[in-house]
Amino acid sequence: MEHVIEMKDLKKSFGDKNVLNGISLSIPKGTIFGLLGPNGSGKTTTLRILSCLIEPTSGEVTILGHQISKHKEEIRKKIGCVTESPGVYDKLSVLDNLEFFAACYQIPKAKRASRIEFLLRQFDLWERRNDPAGRLSKGMKQKLSIICAILHDPEVLFLDEVTANLDPVSIRKLKDLIREWAASGKTIIMSSHILTEIDELCHEFAIIKGEVIRLTTPQKFREEWSTYNVILDVGADLQKSEQIIKEAKEVEAYKRVENQFHLRIADPETANPQLVKKLVAADVTVKYITPLSVSLEDSYLSLLDQEKEAI
Repeated sequence: MEHVIEMKDLKKSFGDKNVLNGISLSIPKGTIFGLLGPNGSGKTTTLRILSCLIEPTSGEVTILGHQISKHKEEIRKKIGCVTESPGVYDKLSVLDNLEFFAACYQIPKAKRASRIEFLLRQFDLWERRNDPAGRLSKGMKQKLSIICAILHDPEVLFLDEVTANLDPVSIRKLKDLIREWAASGKTIIMSSHILTEIDELCHEFAIIKGEVIRLTTPQKFREEWSTYNVILDVGADLQKSEQIIKEAKEVEAYKRVENQFHLRIADPETANPQLVKKLVAADVTVKYITPLSVSLEDSYLSLLDQEKEAI
């Protein structure tokens, strides 16, 4: 597997404050990779180092085969970044902003006009192309910032809270674009406080608090942090059902919730039919047995609660 980004023992201090205490991650080509963590955990600092905006205190980063410590200019040609605050010039028009960034990225003049028009139309900004960026709404300015980041068709994208200030329609459109970019082979690293975005988009994510405390996928993480994974509804046959559930070796844990049982079962595909068979044999009416969906947000908050208890 080709790793586009390699971070080895990445550390960063600001004065006497240690923000990163040794981040090590490898990110494959074509991956949408998420960074999660509470405020001050080092997400933005990590993205700023990867974007060649600030220097690490120690450690090494390799992007597309180039070490950041030796080949920043080469890397900058192949990456794009959207920072927390839109990095555009308020006094310049939308077009002039894009012309400036196109020149910085050395996009040939013959290709600039068509590329700029295509992206402005894609992000519904063509009609505002002659307006000063400072007159745009926050959402429009965010769109302009995204266009600036992808203008040169980079191989790697770093997105820091990229959906901030966007309306729901624009967010949906951007999510579709992010999936398209990854499918075409681009590698995307994004941070977000909106866990549904990480859940919907990311193939893999890391939870960091100065260092990596968990590296996983959304599905595996939900499974790890969900206490119960199956719902069983038996109508009014609660007492008889509970006795069977207590004795069933398939059930690792359970709780009653009104007329239902929430169960923890290690292998639902195999165990659910066996449990249903036992209940039916005891003349229990099984209305349904189905997987219990747990959100990434619930799982993430459970982890943070455990981290607090461990302190």
